[in-house]
Amino acid sequence: MTALPAAVGSAPLLLIEQTPGSLDPVRAHLSGWRVIVLPFDQRDAAPDLISRERVGVVFCDHPEDDQRGMRLLEEIRRVHPHLPVLPVIHGGALDAALEAFRHGAADVLFRPLEADQIARAMARVRRLGDSQQAHLQQQSQAARSLDDLVLLRAIGATTSSEENLQRLLERVVEAIRSALRVDIASLMLCNDAGQLEIRAAHGLPAEVVAEVRVAPGEGVAGHVLVSGEPVLIDDLASDGRFRLSEKAGRYRSGSLLSVPIRTQDRVIGVLNVNNKHDRDSFTAADQDLLAMIAHQAALAIENLKLVGRLQEQSRELEKTHAELLHLHRDRTRFVCSLSHELKTPLTSILGFADLLVGFFDQLGPREVRDYLGRIHGESLHLERLLNGMLRLFAIDSGSEHWQWQNVSLPACLDEALAGHLLAVAEKDLVVECTIAPDLAPVWADHDKLLILLDALIDNAVKFNRAGGGIRIRTENRQTDGGRWAYLAIANDGHKVLPEQADLIFQQYSQLGDINTEKPCGVGIGLATCRAILRQMHGSIFLEPVRGEGTCLGVLFPVRSHCEEVTHVAPECV
Repeated sequence: MTALPAAVGSAPLLLIEQTPGSLDPVRAHLSGWRVIVLPFDQRDAAPDLISRERVGVVFCDHPEDDQRGMRLLEEIRRVHPHLPVLPVIHGGALDAALEAFRHGAADVLFRPLEADQIARAMARVRRLGDSQQAHLQQQSQAARSLDDLVLLRAIGATTSSEENLQRLLERVVEAIRSALRVDIASLMLCNDAGQLEIRAAHGLPAEVVAEVRVAPGEGVAGHVLVSGEPVLIDDLASDGRFRLSEKAGRYRSGSLLSVPIRTQDRVIGVLNVNNKHDRDSFTAADQDLLAMIAHQAALAIENLKLVGRLQEQSRELEKTHAELLHLHRDRTRFVCSLSHELKTPLTSILGFADLLVGFFDQLGPREVRDYLGRIHGESLHLERLLNGMLRLFAIDSGSEHWQWQNVSLPACLDEALAGHLLAVAEKDLVVECTIAPDLAPVWADHDKLLILLDALIDNAVKFNRAGGGIRIRTENRQTDGGRWAYLAIANDGHKVLPEQADLIFQQYSQLGDINTEKPCGVGIGLATCRAILRQMHGSIFLEPVRGEGTCLGVLFPVRSHCEEVTHVAPECV
């Protein structure tokens, strides 16, 4: 993207002059700018010169009654679509001014050039530059957020998978066996039921490791778990505190040692050792050493769990970040789409208004009436765009007032279709309606339902092919234990793929490239439908079709089902 200059003199002006000095008024008025001059007969070099010199604004002196200027404007806009180009044309060339606006000129200046005319044009250029800078800043913030997320993932490279936890516990047991020089060592942790189970061991049969479960308070390990205190037994047979088990015969010595694995004020497990290599009894020094290992094991286990929680949070952050990036892309697309949609009527309004102001005395009544009619028509288009967006925001935020009542869906369909008869005729579309004779009334706000149906029909017309058809069908349905009024609207336009089903109902989203494939509108029609249906407890979805075309299905609840969904009838009213 070619960014506009943030301050005077930060990027050069390119003056494409038809004759030497023809744009001197621009040079004089913008004396603080660096200026590059290119003769009109060398205009083919303009796109490369703009890239090389990082030109901020282009003034182009257009020849009279010559399409070469328009072709140059087209070429610059093709290579540098965001660069403001200001054609300078003859004062009476009204058709040339309109043609320049159609080719994407940021503004049009008329000869003879005057200082206030140049100032107004540059003010518009600056406003456009501020808008682009704000957009670039949003993109930069999103990139920084992504970089932070990547850094967080790099820091948490150690995973907390069950496999790695098991490997850690086995290393702890191996450290115990080596440090205390024992034949039998086991590490027990509490399971979800609160019982101790052996998670890692050395010197014990595999079936014992798999089967042993120790309840709190049971045996030596259970006592350590409950008391939180270590147990050092010189001779189990003479100690008398614990009942000898039938498995005690595997121990060469009656001496054993168990210490708690403690994290803060909670015991999470027990370390047990038996059978010293030298057949001696365990000592207080052995107990201190095992307690130290238990402490380090607790820290390692907690750190691993902490990494796991951080990784879980990281995954949640990734998901949230992906959703935010998706929303950012959708909103960026929406801003681009909105600026495109608003700029078109605004450009026409400003263009025709400038013509009226500048050439009122030269225009006849018919031309004045035509220009005013165009301004009025484009103003109404702007009003529809803004009202649609404001209505969506109000409905989505829950601030819109609803007047619930039984509404006839066929009557509302007729009312909505009446507003699209001209568009249907222009595209030579055939509309077929199949209405169930016993169709239940819909529990809705009449005005909101009309907005929804209008958006669905507008969508079916807009995305249809010339000479295609629109098929509307209604019926009663029993689904999910409730009564519904079902509506299907199909068109013969491009097919929406199943994987695009969620995308078409999102706010700020429209299929197709903004500059090449995007239809008119800002992508809020189906989003408005979903927002309205959310309040009605209804649903909208993509229906499967054979071949080309798209079909949208809608389920409207009738009053009895609405009361069942909300549980309290007054909430629906």
